[in-house]
Amino acid sequence: MSLRLGILGLLTSGPLHGYEVKQQFEDVLAGTWDLNIGSVYQMLQRLERDGLVQPSGSRGDRGRQEFVATEEGRRLFDEWLDNPDKQPELLREEIYVKVLLLALQRDPDTTRILKVLDNQRHAYLQRLRDLADQERALQGTSSGQAGSPLALLFQAGRLHTEASLKWLDACAEQFSRN
Repeated sequence: MSLRLGILGLLTSGPLHGYEVKQQFEDVLAGTWDLNIGSVYQMLQRLERDGLVQPSGSRGDRGRQEFVATEEGRRLFDEWLDNPDKQPELLREEIYVKVLLLALQRDPDTTRILKVLDNQRHAYLQRLRDLADQERALQGTSSGQAGSPLALLFQAGRLHTEASLKWLDACAEQFSRN
């Protein structure tokens, strides 16, 4: 997902200043994407330059300016929502590139490939534990109820990680036979 459309989406719900955009963006994604506040303000400037957001009201406390999506911004956001992902970026994950580059060596080192796969397996297993911990922490809150946006986000993370583990198993099996 592009930061541009994420910020624009938040501003279709109403006016926010830069720090609120940062906080809400990080909250919506349950801390899975940390934003640099400078990147937020830079993106707000670009969105304003492109006519997708506009200042809302006068500067508030501490000189903060709120922004809201324009009609053109709302139209672009709706268009993005209505269209499916054209090219999922799954094939650009580092582990895929690492394995491909190692396998393309003149004399591929199977031991090294298996070590890279094993290291990634440990990282994925840790990710699953972290997701389970985050889900447990949310249980009992309105944000953690089954079917809530955050619960769905954690489920997506878990399913994606489990699929990645299956891919690692398939690779390890293939390279072990060679």
